[in-house]
Amino acid sequence: MNPEEWLYSSVHIGNKSIEFNLEENELPIFQVNSLNVKTLITTRRIIEKKNDRVTLSIRFEEIGDLVYGNFKGKIDEPQLSIFNIIDINGKKYDFQMETGKASIGLINVVNTILQLKSIVPKKSFDPILR
Repeated sequence: MNPEEWLYSSVHIGNKSIEFNLEENELPIFQVNSLNVKTLITTRRIIEKKNDRVTLSIRFEEIGDLVYGNFKGKIDEPQLSIFNIIDINGKKYDFQMETGKASIGLINVVNTILQLKSIVPKKSFDPILR
């Protein structure tokens, strides 16, 4: 997995985000940028901006279920896809992700944070398995 080959995704370097207003002691970890949408995974939440306005935000403690869907995509042809989060109240959130090797980076970041916070949501990699 070579992050330098990812088209839309990047591991966040540093402890500040220029594009997002973060809470005190909240650190950016992973970012997915498309033309009009920016998604940031931090140590506390997943945030998405569309046209420079925050449209989605969910704290890790609120996650009840994760559905990564078709995260593999076509080999060596990364594209943007959607992963779903269902909160503990049943509300569904759709966040962008890059398919292929970059998706493994995103999935590992989310799963690691959930493990560190001792949160065990249901996880589905393929909606057919549900």
